[in-house]
Amino acid sequence: MTYDAANLTLMAETWAPRIGVAILIVVVAWIVGRVLKSLIVKGIDRLPPVAKHNQGADPKSTVGVKIGAVVYWLVLLFGVVAALNELQLGGVAAPLNTMMTNFLSYIPNVVGAGLIFFVGFIVASLARKLVTAALEAADLDKYLARLGLGGAGAGGLASAIGTLVFVLIIVPVAIAALQALRIEAISAPAIVVLTTILNAIPNVIAAGIVLAIGLLIGRWIGGVVERLLPATGIDKLLGSVRELSSPAKVDPAASRAEALGAAPKVPSASKIIGGVVTFAVVAFSAIEAARLLQFAAIALILAQILALAGRVILGAAIIAVGVVIADMLATAIGRSAGEADKFAATLVKWATIALAAAMGLRSMGIADEIVILAFGLILGAAAVAAALAFGLGAQKAAGRVAEHWVDKAQRIAPPKQ
Repeated sequence: MTYDAANLTLMAETWAPRIGVAILIVVVAWIVGRVLKSLIVKGIDRLPPVAKHNQGADPKSTVGVKIGAVVYWLVLLFGVVAALNELQLGGVAAPLNTMMTNFLSYIPNVVGAGLIFFVGFIVASLARKLVTAALEAADLDKYLARLGLGGAGAGGLASAIGTLVFVLIIVPVAIAALQALRIEAISAPAIVVLTTILNAIPNVIAAGIVLAIGLLIGRWIGGVVERLLPATGIDKLLGSVRELSSPAKVDPAASRAEALGAAPKVPSASKIIGGVVTFAVVAFSAIEAARLLQFAAIALILAQILALAGRVILGAAIIAVGVVIADMLATAIGRSAGEADKFAATLVKWATIALAAAMGLRSMGIADEIVILAFGLILGAAAVAAALAFGLGAQKAAGRVAEHWVDKAQRIAPPKQ
């Protein structure tokens, strides 16, 4: 019993100070963590960007509360590790010591990366505001609106250029911050992505310039075409052809609406052609922009769409001209023959439309063989129908003509010996 009591006394004298120190370390760590958490919450949440972000959020889930909680648990973890070391519990404290050592070794890298990004962000923000203010003071958006390039969205082109300057500064800064972090598993893929974005920015700028120049040139050429075509008389010609092909029926309501300016205005031919020219120029610019961005598939698709659009426009123009000519021919036949020969006018009209439709579809390249076969079948059926109609409806007249031919042949023939 004396031996056991001596051992217990020795153990108490040895472990009591250690346990007391360990408890004291944990309590001090807890107090320091709580104080740091309170200071961080109050300090961070008062920053203007953070306060703006926290508007409408739960007071217990603000940015400062989250960062303060992280700091609190880190300080408490340090205290627990120190307490375990004081208790000489190496087997338990060794993994925590290794983790904390690695963490502490990365703190300078994290702080350096954070400072680099913070300073770069401030510089990029100031540069964006400076460029935007300078361009707005120079009335860049007003000049572009005069050239027909307005409507760049909220803030106009000045804001867009300011944002571009911000990106050009912040991307290299982010790359430098990731390199300072020296965590290959995180920084290496992110650096590759940011480097790719940075290398693509010149091509994006060039593509945007090409599109802007194409839009400017397209609108200018379209406007020139729209102003020149009326001088050639194409609008009056097409208007007179439309009036000739479809005689006007006076509608009192439409006349009143037109007099009051409430009737929908039909765009003129020159305006439509000018719009087509503008679209073609912009489409060519889009193809070149896609090639600058190294989007070969998109450039090929746009080129094919543009070629198809050209064929479709040509085919539609052929069909439209054919319809106008068909109406003119039908109107001319109707006026010359009167009401007695409506069938001939209708036949000529639809035959001309069918011919124009076949030519237009063939120009579009839509199933050439089917179009040719269908057109041949339609013409053949029309010819057979006309022959049957003539034969069945004129049997008596045809018989008299045949008898006349036979009598005439008999009179001319010499008598038999």
